[in-house]
Amino acid sequence: MLFPEIDVRLERVDFTADVLVVVAVACGPAPRCPGCRARARRIHSSYERGLAERPLTGKRLRVGLRVWRFFCDRASCRRLTFVERVSGLSERYRRSSLGLTKWLHAVAVEFGGRPGEGLCRKTHLAAGRSRLLELLESPPVPERAPRVLGVDEFAFRKGCTYGTVLVNVEAGQVVDVLPDRTSETCADWLRDRSGVEVICRDRSSAYTRAVKAAAQHALEVGSLAPASEPGRRGGEDLPPAPRLPA
Repeated sequence: MLFPEIDVRLERVDFTADVLVVVAVACGPAPRCPGCRARARRIHSSYERGLAERPLTGKRLRVGLRVWRFFCDRASCRRLTFVERVSGLSERYRRSSLGLTKWLHAVAVEFGGRPGEGLCRKTHLAAGRSRLLELLESPPVPERAPRVLGVDEFAFRKGCTYGTVLVNVEAGQVVDVLPDRTSETCADWLRDRSGVEVICRDRSSAYTRAVKAAAQHALEVGSLAPASEPGRRGGEDLPPAPRLPA
């Protein structure tokens, strides 16, 4: 039940009021060296890895996984020893199981950092907001920019660090996130990609300069001002936003 179709042998289970500790030993076939792919023949030593797992019966679950270190006997290989990996359970440099990593990734996608951290605390998942955010992967950046591009500032850390988020308005998908909100960075991105016909942008002067420098052919659509003060934002006189063609 704990390790379905995984090559480990359960040794014992220890428990306290809050935590279950499961001790298991890897018992799969001899692994191959990751450098030369030669099959291992000699055991060097063993050690125990601590892995956080998905909670069980309302308690945090921790796996003490004993794995083996092997010699690589091929003279041409640069590796002298290597540690086996348990397929379906562990991965290199991680202190959580593959199953828990998938759960945390789903939480990060749905809730983000701080709200996801609160959910993890309530469901006995050991993960902070930094851990959740590092699991998020950057979306693939297309070679050709979308026809209707949304440009707005993005807070990496509110009040401290800001970037620029670029959105495919028609598809409702994030295209890319730039590391800052300067006109130079935004203009470089626009120069490298063609096909933008309409740009829905924040009314920041930096984005105005970026569009003028790299995408003069595109129709600009500024953010709409409140209905009570048309054409004004933050005490500054602004021209009304042009309408999109029907």
